[in-house]
Amino acid sequence: MPAELLDLFWQFMLFSLLAFGGGGTVLGLVDRVAVADKGWITPAEFSAAVGFTFITPGPILVLAPFVGYLVAGAAGAVVATLGVFLAPWALAMGSAHRLRSYLQHPRLRAFGKGAGPAIVGLFSLAVLTIARSSLSNVALVAVALIAGTLMARTKLHPIVILAGGALAGLVLGIPALEGALPEIRIP
Repeated sequence: MPAELLDLFWQFMLFSLLAFGGGGTVLGLVDRVAVADKGWITPAEFSAAVGFTFITPGPILVLAPFVGYLVAGAAGAVVATLGVFLAPWALAMGSAHRLRSYLQHPRLRAFGKGAGPAIVGLFSLAVLTIARSSLSNVALVAVALIAGTLMARTKLHPIVILAGGALAGLVLGIPALEGALPEIRIP
């Protein structure tokens, strides 16, 4: 197996092992590895991939083949997908019969209490990366604020809010409007 495919498999297997609380918890780590450290994808590609994954079940499960495909084509998509599924599947198979008795254990509960704040930090990094590549002008910041407000204060389905943001992006991406809007830069 070529080194790049082995690296894809290994990285996505590690991501899956660290995805306590769901795949979204490792978005910051995927960003760090796939964008910053390895240079497999650009920040814009990461933002697009994350946006797409939130309209499908299991964000990290969809992100794995996306990144894998961009890195090494179909073989990369397969290897990254195997990497993201193998460890959780093996752990679930090996621990399913004991899981019920461990759920009430004080140490497991303490683990969850400590993991929660760490997850907030990981999400924060992913949000910052996506904001840097997505919020390039005042109108797009307004789209983000409106989307956040709608999510917090209404019962609109996230797909509807995401579709509205995509439609706003289409309108705001019209060449005649692109240069007319004040630009911003997030450090």
